[in-house]
Amino acid sequence: MKILVVTILIWGLGLLSTQKLVRNYSTDEQKKALTKKPEYYAMEWQDSIALYNKPTSFFIEVETMGNQNVDMLVTDLQRPVLYTADICTPVCADGECRLMYLTLYWNLLGSYVGYDKVEGQSLTKHDHVEFVDQDYEKLHQLLLDDNSILKRRKIDELVLKPKESELDGVDAIAGATIAEVKESVVDGALYSCFVAWNIAHGPIKEELQEYTADLYDNELKRYMLMSNERDYQMYALNSLSESEFMEYKDRIAQIFGESIPLVRTYIVQNLPKLFWQTEDLQIPFWESFAEVDINTRSLLLNHIHEAPVNVLVSLASNLELMTKNQLKLYLEAIEKSVLTNPDINAQLLRFAESGNHTYGYIVTEFLEDLE
Repeated sequence: MKILVVTILIWGLGLLSTQKLVRNYSTDEQKKALTKKPEYYAMEWQDSIALYNKPTSFFIEVETMGNQNVDMLVTDLQRPVLYTADICTPVCADGECRLMYLTLYWNLLGSYVGYDKVEGQSLTKHDHVEFVDQDYEKLHQLLLDDNSILKRRKIDELVLKPKESELDGVDAIAGATIAEVKESVVDGALYSCFVAWNIAHGPIKEELQEYTADLYDNELKRYMLMSNERDYQMYALNSLSESEFMEYKDRIAQIFGESIPLVRTYIVQNLPKLFWQTEDLQIPFWESFAEVDINTRSLLLNHIHEAPVNVLVSLASNLELMTKNQLKLYLEAIEKSVLTNPDINAQLLRFAESGNHTYGYIVTEFLEDLE
């Protein structure tokens, strides 16, 4: 059985209780379905969906509390959707310990995506002050940050050290560190935030990734590729064969037009050569030229010599979007066709004579050299 161990560093006195909590699913529990979006959630949610707990071989061992089962949430057709765990963990500060209850959710790549509060169990801050709505939302945003300061610091590095008047500068340094922490954690709940973040972002991520990889099939590949989740898109794209690029060509072109620069870059750099050798296959990518980022435009223009004439004409109306080097690439590609294509020639003259474009002189010189 695979074990994920989360060692929680406790500040202050030891636990009031060493009782271990082990969650075992009864038959009735397994039949329960998650039918509404978790209260704090960062993924798309299908309103009509019902998700059922499917036990896995994983559990998180919370120090002094025992094993906390990690389940997969699946549809009624057994398609994996999420991972989840009901967490009960101690939080100790200033010599006082209390239990924190959360239901955590991870996506199929092991990334934290949300949590639910446990009925009847409020999260609390210093002096037993209960979280308000803004505190729960702030905790959610903190847990979504995979690169939080909590990733790089131990708990004792986040807490104001005792004042030592004989050591100049100690308080100033400690104070600055605390100010940095306060930007992201719930005020008065540093320990709860630290414990929750380290559970959500512990060894579990890599283990769940491996578990999903073992389940990965054509159905799951299609699900991820059709998803609007960027990490799912990248995961699926990275697994496509050349024939599958062809099979999903329309979806890939759609992702290219709508996604983030990282995904677009991957697509342009990994499209099979057949796409650049076939007019109908490459045109959908050129059609997104005006909407994509500068770097992606450069990657597209690396294939300008393979572009059909109608693409060259279309790009002529977007000269103002090009950088100096991009413009030079374009002009080099059209040098032989500009004199025979009145549409391209008209756009070049428009650009050069407008007086509104920084690089208009480049087009002017280009046209003069052709005379």
